[in-house]
Amino acid sequence: MNVWIRKVHMYLGLVNFSLLVVFGLAGLIVTAEAPDIFRQKQGPAVTSREFTAPPSASDREVGQLLAESLAPPHSGPPVIRRNAANQIVTEFYSVNGMTRVTLLESERRAQIQTFRNSIWRFIDNAHATTIGEQSRSTAVRLWAWYIELSIWSLVLMALSGVWLGVTARWKFRWTRVSLAAGFAAFVVLYWVAR
Repeated sequence: MNVWIRKVHMYLGLVNFSLLVVFGLAGLIVTAEAPDIFRQKQGPAVTSREFTAPPSASDREVGQLLAESLAPPHSGPPVIRRNAANQIVTEFYSVNGMTRVTLLESERRAQIQTFRNSIWRFIDNAHATTIGEQSRSTAVRLWAWYIELSIWSLVLMALSGVWLGVTARWKFRWTRVSLAAGFAAFVVLYWVAR
């Protein structure tokens, strides 16, 4: 039976490899405080497009029309607000940055600013993607489901690792010390965080 459990443990580890690399790099990125999209030297790419909002439309309806008109790739639902100049601003967030659309009603056009993430912020955002997010991108949804699968795989890896450690290597003192240290760390965290 240990042979099968060892194989399951190994294959789950291989399935999780890329995810663990992304999660590890994301931790380093946050620790190193990599620059975000608003502090990049090159700034956003700026374009404009003709756009006239229907006179009786609400801000939300105008934002939805902008979303349908522009359809930024890989983004979720738009965030719609008014800025200090009372212009409608519609922002679309994705793993690779943000697209901000400002409606310039008097000029009958929409100004589009595209902020692109560095590879480091892309990794950080990819690590934070969940199945609860609403994205129109199939690639982003598949990645979110891969993360979900990996989370459950990690649980199974932990259980199979404990099983293999207890049954196959229990005679080694470091096996018992490792298991005890892991439990002790959690108990201390729980006790301190109460």
